[in-house]
Amino acid sequence: MSELFRCFNRKGLETVLPHRGTALRKIDGVFHSSEASETMLGVKEISADDQDLEGHFPGAPTYPGYAQDEFICLVAAALLSLTNKGLKANPHVVQKTVRYKIKAVPGDTLIAEVKLTGRKGRFIIFSGQIRNQNQELVAHYEKIVGAI
Repeated sequence: MSELFRCFNRKGLETVLPHRGTALRKIDGVFHSSEASETMLGVKEISADDQDLEGHFPGAPTYPGYAQDEFICLVAAALLSLTNKGLKANPHVVQKTVRYKIKAVPGDTLIAEVKLTGRKGRFIIFSGQIRNQNQELVAHYEKIVGAI
């Protein structure tokens, strides 16, 4: 019997991602359903003491775009790892097209949805979006290109 739904917290992600330590603090967990095998959801809670907020910006902390990019790319890498058993190389992002819509701030819970949209040789193409707990669009990723 195959699993219908899988959930990984940060510690569990160590079984599917090569990342460790501070790289994994940009993601709290992922959810994957075998019924929607080309899609994965990721979750990240932004706390007031998150290290990525340092310097962004005093008096009005904002979760920076680079951290959002890392978050959604970790979700894409987890999707790739879970749906392609026996990968010989670690996936990495080589290109992305993103539009940031609203700022993310401490107290927000970010939900990333990543969809596998195509493959060309060793390149994997994804699309994605990040929404907050109010379902407001924080960032739209038209294209994320990964290589393995």
